[in-house]
Amino acid sequence: MENGSYRFAIGEASRAVGVAPGTLRVWEREGLVRPSRSKGGTRYYSKEDVERLKRIKQLKTIHRLNSAAIRRELESSGSSQLSQDGRKDDQPAAEGVGRRLRLLRMRHRMTIRELARTTGLSPSFLSALERGETGASIASLSSIVKVYGMNMRDVFDADLKKSSLLVRPEDRPTMQWSNGVRYEELAASGSLMNPSFVYVPPHSGSGGFYSHDGEEFVYVLSGSFYVELEERETFRLEARDVLYFPSTSPHRWWTEDEEAEVIYVNSPPTF
Repeated sequence: MENGSYRFAIGEASRAVGVAPGTLRVWEREGLVRPSRSKGGTRYYSKEDVERLKRIKQLKTIHRLNSAAIRRELESSGSSQLSQDGRKDDQPAAEGVGRRLRLLRMRHRMTIRELARTTGLSPSFLSALERGETGASIASLSSIVKVYGMNMRDVFDADLKKSSLLVRPEDRPTMQWSNGVRYEELAASGSLMNPSFVYVPPHSGSGGFYSHDGEEFVYVLSGSFYVELEERETFRLEARDVLYFPSTSPHRWWTEDEEAEVIYVNSPPTF
C-alpha cells in the first residue's frame, strides 16, 4: 500500500493486463509507462498504471498503432506520459523536421498511405509528424528516411558546414530528441564512417527495432548502455566496453536507471 492505494508488482500487473512481464518492461523502455520503484529497484504499478497498460494493449493489438502514435493518442485523451524532465518522450525537435519530411515525400511522389504501407507506420501518425504536431522515435524516423534513401543528418540538416580535419566541441552539428537523446556529429558527410558522440539520459533510447545497411561500432564512455539484437541477444555495456555488429540485424538500444555517453560509429554512413 502507498498513500492508501494498492500497488501491483510486475507479475500482478502483467496478469491483470494479459501480457508477459517482459512486455511491460519493453513498454517502459519505449516511454509508454513509468512504474514507481522501491529503493531496491522493484517495479510497482498503481491502479492508474494498470488501466493505462490496458489501453496501450488495446491500441497495439486492435488499432495496431506504434509507440509514438500511442503516446499521441494517450496525450489527446489526457493520459500523456512525460519524461523525467517534463518533456514528452520521442519527439524530435521541430516543425522543421516535419516540413523536410513532407518535401521528401512530395519529391518521391508518394502519398501518405503509400508511405504508411512501406514503413508500417499509421497514416494518421505520419500526417501529424509532417505537420509538426508530434515526434517520432529514432526507430520510426529511421524507417522513414530509409524509404527516401536518405539519413538522419539530411532530415535534421545536421552536417558540418565545411570539411575539417579538426572538429571542436562547439562546431559539432547536433540532432536532439526531446526525450533527451542527443547526437553530436564528429565528421562531415561524405566520409566512409559516420562517427557520433551520443548522450542518452536515463530511461531513454531508440524506441524500437530498426535496421539499415552497414556495420556499427559502439564504445561506451560512461554509464550503462543496453543493445538488443532482435531474436539474438541483449547486451549490457559498461564503460570501456565495445560492441560491433551488422546494421542489417534489427537492433534497438536504451538506458535504464543510469545515463550513458557513447561513441557510436556507422559505416558506411547510412543512419
